[in-house]
Amino acid sequence: MPATDERIPPLPGPLLRVAADYAWRLVVVGFVFYYGVGLLGRLALIAIPFLVSLLVTALLRPVFNFFVRHGAGRGTGTLATVAGSFILLGGLMTLVVIRAAEQAPQLGNEINSLIPHVKHWLIHGPLHLNPKSVNNLSTTITQDITKNSSAIASTALSTTKSVLDVAGGFLLVVFSTIFLLYDGERVWRFSLLAVPSAFRDRMDAGGRAAWVTLSHYVRGTLVVAAFHGTVMAIALTLLGVPLAFPLAVVIGLGSFVPLVGAILTGILAVGVAGLSRGLVAAIIVVAVLLIDGQIEGHLLQPFVVGRYVRVHPLAVVLALGAGGLLFGIFGAIVAVPIVACLNSGIKAARSAPPEPSVPEETTPAAGDGRDQPEGRGGIPPGGG
Repeated sequence: MPATDERIPPLPGPLLRVAADYAWRLVVVGFVFYYGVGLLGRLALIAIPFLVSLLVTALLRPVFNFFVRHGAGRGTGTLATVAGSFILLGGLMTLVVIRAAEQAPQLGNEINSLIPHVKHWLIHGPLHLNPKSVNNLSTTITQDITKNSSAIASTALSTTKSVLDVAGGFLLVVFSTIFLLYDGERVWRFSLLAVPSAFRDRMDAGGRAAWVTLSHYVRGTLVVAAFHGTVMAIALTLLGVPLAFPLAVVIGLGSFVPLVGAILTGILAVGVAGLSRGLVAAIIVVAVLLIDGQIEGHLLQPFVVGRYVRVHPLAVVLALGAGGLLFGIFGAIVAVPIVACLNSGIKAARSAPPEPSVPEETTPAAGDGRDQPEGRGGIPPGGG
């Protein structure tokens, strides 16, 4: 019987073994990620309000700390912070609604007066459309609305359900924000009990770094949004565009979606300016949007946000795309801060020195009444 050639490596070879090791691990990770995202989708009515409450808490934490530093207790500080936020938000929304109700008829009249000019351009302009087709356009639209009345009714019912979902989510946001402000430290310490004691200090360091990043991201983005809204409010008011203030608020809110939010909401302002004040006004609004975007990209983002939130533009684009595909507009809003928090948290956890953790039997659980020093774990006292 011929002797076996010992120079032939055993099968499978080392390359195939390594590939197989990575393959089954990637399959397991992908399986967990897929079903984890599916679970979040099923729990969206709970997960989304809680994530919003984290963003709101990161924004309001400095106000809460201000009250506590000046002698107010945690309960009083929480109540004053939440009440002040309600007053500010309620006043802003009331102003938007009042201005929209006042100026919407003006916009409608200006659009009605513009319709004959549009018809004239469609008929006698470069398109040379059939006059009969253009004149019957409104009749066609009315007939389409009548034919699809059932679909419109079902959409109205769906909208009613969505309003109820939003109302429930809003209440959950308020409830979660109150307790995160009042008891965030102990909530975090209790969460750390789920981590093995050998890795608890690293998780603590990573969580603190992620919270600092989230805090500065939210505050920096709020500054950028306020800048966009102020610039557009001034420009639209000077041009005499109806609904200038509501449009400015919409553009400011759109700034919370990086890269594309201000552009998409700015298109709405361009359309309203063009319909109400003509082509020249629309061109001016486009120019203001371009200059505004350059100021954000070269000044505000690097100096206001970029110091604490360093995410590559490619990661931002991919995060926006993934978040939007998975969870819609809300996913696009929270995708970038999640990526930024993971980035800073993992770096901090890896660079944290290994220290002996507190034994589990001596670590106070949440709600036992024994507070640790403010600098130990959880939501940082200064909110970043």
